[in-house]
Amino acid sequence: MKRIRDKILVIMISAVTVSVLVVGLIGIWQNYSATMATLRDLMKVTAGIAADRVEQELQASLNVVTEAGHMDSLADPSIGVNEKQKLIEQSMSVSNFSKGDILDTKGISIFDRKDYSDKEYFQQALQGKAVAAPATDGELYLVMAAPLWENGVPDSRIIGVVCFTSKEGFLCDIAGSINVNENGKAYILDKEGYTIAHSNTSNVTGRENTTRDAQKDPSLQPLAELEQKMVNGESGAGEYDYDGVRKVMAYAPVPGTDGWSIAVNAPKIDFMNATYTGIFIIAMLVVVALIAAFFLALFLANGIGRPIRICADRLNRLAQGDLESEVEEILAKDETGQLSDATKRIVESLKGLVLDLSNGLTALASGNLDLKIEKNELYIGDFQPIAVAINEILNKLNSTMHQINIASEQVASGASQVADGAQVLSRGATEQASSVEELAATINDISRYSTNTAASTLDADKQVQIAGSRVQACDRQMKDMLSAMEEIRSKSVEISKIIKTIEDIAFQTNILALNAAVEAARAGTAGKGFAVVADEVRNLASKSAEASKNTAALIAGTVQAVEKGFGYANETAGSLVEIVDVAKSVSVTVGKISEDAKEQANAISQVTTGIEQISGVVQSNSATAEESAAASEELSGQAQMLKSLVGKFKLRSM
Repeated sequence: MKRIRDKILVIMISAVTVSVLVVGLIGIWQNYSATMATLRDLMKVTAGIAADRVEQELQASLNVVTEAGHMDSLADPSIGVNEKQKLIEQSMSVSNFSKGDILDTKGISIFDRKDYSDKEYFQQALQGKAVAAPATDGELYLVMAAPLWENGVPDSRIIGVVCFTSKEGFLCDIAGSINVNENGKAYILDKEGYTIAHSNTSNVTGRENTTRDAQKDPSLQPLAELEQKMVNGESGAGEYDYDGVRKVMAYAPVPGTDGWSIAVNAPKIDFMNATYTGIFIIAMLVVVALIAAFFLALFLANGIGRPIRICADRLNRLAQGDLESEVEEILAKDETGQLSDATKRIVESLKGLVLDLSNGLTALASGNLDLKIEKNELYIGDFQPIAVAINEILNKLNSTMHQINIASEQVASGASQVADGAQVLSRGATEQASSVEELAATINDISRYSTNTAASTLDADKQVQIAGSRVQACDRQMKDMLSAMEEIRSKSVEISKIIKTIEDIAFQTNILALNAAVEAARAGTAGKGFAVVADEVRNLASKSAEASKNTAALIAGTVQAVEKGFGYANETAGSLVEIVDVAKSVSVTVGKISEDAKEQANAISQVTTGIEQISGVVQSNSATAEESAAASEELSGQAQMLKSLVGKFKLRSM
């Protein structure tokens, strides 16, 4: 659990910390922003001044070249080349030029006959402009060209171009002389982004182009973006990192040139030392303020939290039942002192109240109900209902004890009467239970006989059903036999017909044999063999006729026997049908007897169950009566004991 002292510390320190940090950060940011804005403005002004300086230096040199273009002696074709070369050398002697030349309108030097017609400065000079052009081969010189006017009259007809070449490092010297500070530098770019002037001449001779180099080295991208703005002819300022050093750069276009731009740069740290020192001082002041705020908050938190903690500890001990410990005195004149005094009064008031209640409850525990809690200075405010409630409890206890005393006497008397009645009821219930048990035994015997009868009836029903099924099987077999005998009779008739046919064939055969014998006799000796055959055929026909007669006689006897058996079988079948009907009737009767036996057994079972329930109820009544008698006796004893216990209390007179 957090203490209030810790909460006050956290809140105050948090508020002060946030406030001081916000003020400090705002101060640091404003200091830094103002310094950077001033630095950027200063660098822009410096870049502008540097651009003007370069313009002035270039213009001074261009003026020399322009004046040479106005010399009528250089334009006079009657003057020889040597004379013109001497005039050129005289003009160079008063300025920083290393070489001079005159080109005709075709770009051919009149001194060495070299062709310069492809040079941009030549083409621009032919258009009437005085121009300065850097070397395109990485050299450190400048070529300055101006139109050579006819008869030296400006804005007349151009008859050639005057070209002067500066000394090496002319433009680099100008850039090197421009310093923002000790570590600052200046350099110049042409319209294509190549470095044409730098204090480090290797940047010029190496044809440095940051925009091109940034494609291979991404770390140069910020510088390349700034130099692209220079190439675009813009002026401004920016920051970039180069070789691990943060630098500030300002740039401006050089007036009077063909897209040149100058940049001045310097390490950012050279200008920010004072600012960083100021930021450090502000940070230290913030730390000091935070430390001071911490100790101030600690002092205030202790001044408020300590008294509250003392009172809270004492109240916690009070909540745990400690009424004896003293309350530490706090001498403060503010609310904490009032809190201490209030805590002390609470403890003393509760101590007196508990003592008074303890005395009253002690007397009550000893059996003295003839007392009363008097209202005094302890029972004030919300404590008054306590005294009222205790007095009400005492009044109700006295009334209740008097009623209990009276009731105990009545209960003792009633319990004695109930005990006597319960004993009589118990004896009657016992006799009734004995009778019910005998009846239950008799019903059980009847139930057992009925169950056996039902079982025997079921067996008889099954046997009758089996006999009926067997008689029905005999009836079916008899019908099958009748059908077979009928078929035998029909087949015998057919056989008789066949035998009749055989007799007819034998008769015809005999006639044919006689005819054959007659014909054989007529034939004489030639017919003897045929006569023998005819005789044999006649003998066979006679035998066949005799066998047919015998067979017919047997079949006739068989048919008569079958007819006689068929009659007996019909009589037997009729008897079997009557037996089947009788068996079915017996089976139905036995089934009814079985169903009646089952219902009788179920009824007897229900009667048995009812008698058992009656027996259980009677036994329960008997046991209840015995228990009631015992309970009544015990209740009577308890009533006597209660009366004696009530007698121990000292009650008010009612």
